[in-house]
Amino acid sequence: MRGAFELSFRLGFYYFAIFIVAGIHMPFWPVWLSARGLSAGDIGLLTGAALLLRVITGPLIAFASDRAGRRRAQIILFSVLLGISFALFSFAHSFIVIFLITLLTSTLIPAIMPLLDTITLARSTENRVDYGRIRLWGSVGFIATSMTGGYVLARAGHEIILPLILTGCAVTVAASLLLPGETTPATATRRPHWREAVHLCRDRRFLLFLAAGSLIQAAHAVYYTFGTLNWQRLGFSGDLIGVLWALGVVAEIILFMFSRRLTGRFSPAGLLALGGGAGVVRWGAMAMDPGAFWLVPLQCLHAFSFGATHLAAMQFILRAAPAHLAVTAQGIYAALAMGVVIGGVTYGAGFVYAGFGSLAYLAMAALCALGGLFALGLRKNWAGGALA
Repeated sequence: MRGAFELSFRLGFYYFAIFIVAGIHMPFWPVWLSARGLSAGDIGLLTGAALLLRVITGPLIAFASDRAGRRRAQIILFSVLLGISFALFSFAHSFIVIFLITLLTSTLIPAIMPLLDTITLARSTENRVDYGRIRLWGSVGFIATSMTGGYVLARAGHEIILPLILTGCAVTVAASLLLPGETTPATATRRPHWREAVHLCRDRRFLLFLAAGSLIQAAHAVYYTFGTLNWQRLGFSGDLIGVLWALGVVAEIILFMFSRRLTGRFSPAGLLALGGGAGVVRWGAMAMDPGAFWLVPLQCLHAFSFGATHLAAMQFILRAAPAHLAVTAQGIYAALAMGVVIGGVTYGAGFVYAGFGSLAYLAMAALCALGGLFALGLRKNWAGGALA
């Protein structure tokens, strides 16, 4: 029991640390860029270039990581490089220099997360630790830093943003040194061939999984991009909007606390269908501009539209992907679900929201319905074992 607790702490501490960086970088980095003299168009170009690079390099780095092995050592290396790359921004004052450094930082966090999830999932089967209860510390780190970061920023100004990120990077490096060593099975030690990765990508069951998970996650695009603006249009105060955002993350954390029961009761395909169904209800109702009273249960559905879908993806990869291609499968899913698909949907959502306002949520409900259909197709075609 003590060994399982120690292992959970060491893994959970790294999730907490890396999401500290994300919790400062995602909401506040545009403020730092603007203070450096970048225009809104420049910031948009940086964001788009970073997303495109993540899509291209994510799967490639993931496959190289599977071939290299020694996943803990890779996380340590990438963590150190992440801190160094952010430190370089201290000397960056021109757009081209900031652009080049952004390309470097944009490859590192997407390189770390598939490695970390793979190690944690492997340990969850070997040592009876709970993936969800470890992963929830990432959500805790994100919400804690994003909320306190706004308070600190209001009092210290934009100059504090980069030092806060560098502090988070230092904590991440320290946490990486505490990560447990690997005890991988013999089948995971052999180096994968690129043909095996191509074969995985052509497997109908893997494609059904990618379609279901990517569509359900991408359906959050209107919420992530225009949720605050829409609530402001409805007259909600800043404090209420902050509470509503936090409520969704808290619901996600609670679901992760009970993830073992959930994954024991539902198959990955069943969890995907559950996430899609929750998304249909959530986004369909959001299109009707509900009041604050109804938004409370709707925000709690984030536990399923995001949390259950994420758990489903991790469990599918754990059970279906060959052990020596586990990081590759993680990288491909991340590139699609958090890259290509959500990027394309976000771009299109801008036009839909501009023309129809909150009714754009109906398009997101349709995406969840389509994702749910793919999940049912996966349930029909996949028996639950490893893909050949």
